[in-house]
Amino acid sequence: ALHCPHLLCQKMLGATTFQLCRVVASWYPNTNLNKVPWVFVAWPTEPLLRIVKGSIPPAFGVDITPVFWLAIFTFINEILLGQQGLLTMKLKYGI
Repeated sequence: ALHCPHLLCQKMLGATTFQLCRVVASWYPNTNLNKVPWVFVAWPTEPLLRIVKGSIPPAFGVDITPVFWLAIFTFINEILLGQQGLLTMKLKYGI
């Protein structure tokens, strides 16, 4: 089981999960993001995607902005909360 006691860890896990679902939805261009269950994925992710949507062109006709945010969240998670992350080292060694 995944052990994620800290609020920041839980938030990062949630953001990563939503973006991953949004990546899957982007593979199917006919997906209606205004219908259940996709509306629960689109609602929290759309504000972030709107920020960079005009800056990142589609690749092979597929919107890759969810992949961009997934990479950002994964990077931040690893830097802060990974096995040798900054917050992990601070809690573990009191640095």
